[in-house]
Amino acid sequence: MSGTRWQWRDAGSASGHVQQVADSGTFNRIQTAYRAYIDHATTCDDCGHGAVRCAEADQLRRTYRAARTQH
Repeated sequence: MSGTRWQWRDAGSASGHVQQVADSGTFNRIQTAYRAYIDHATTCDDCGHGAVRCAEADQLRRTYRAARTQH
């Protein structure tokens, strides 16, 4: 799985754990897709402020979800 790796996270006084983290390129791709979706949804009159999505918002959401699974 390229684009992500497992990294130890110290929890201070509790026991630590490993967590999956994205490299900067993967993180930027996901954030860019998410930002496009959110920016559209908050300004589109047809989106109904999250209750309903227009066709463009649906496509932007699919793009965001694909970016999250393409590691």
